[in-house]
Amino acid sequence: MEPTVIDAIDRAILDALRRDGRASWRELGERVGLGPTATADRVRRLEREGVIRGYHADVDLSVLGIGLRAITELQLGAITDHEAFEEELARTPEVQAAMHVTGAHDYVLQLACPDVATLDRLLTTWKMEAGVSESSTRIVLRDVELE
Repeated sequence: MEPTVIDAIDRAILDALRRDGRASWRELGERVGLGPTATADRVRRLEREGVIRGYHADVDLSVLGIGLRAITELQLGAITDHEAFEEELARTPEVQAAMHVTGAHDYVLQLACPDVATLDRLLTTWKMEAGVSESSTRIVLRDVELE
């Protein structure tokens, strides 16, 4: 599959949508120097070509009683079925994101748990029942705003 070619205006549209995915065509167009119709046409093309895969809400997890976020690196045992493990991750609501990576660990996960006991239960279960041989977990203290 050929990579999609985008120009500076497309990049500006993507940047603006990352900041505010609910902006109207008019607002978005004003930010990038286009009219609403031209802006809508570009966004639809970016969606159609798979550059824009979706729009997401920025949820404050603490309001939902989820007080602990963690980044966990996991190493699977040599005979662990990666597909089965990934299916287990998909069934685990505390897993917010999962990446299969290179390096010393096989997976990096973003977790959101109500408390430390839940995090401990997840890690213990994965080690006892899902083939995880090693884990390294860091608690997220706060997000750093990059804008």
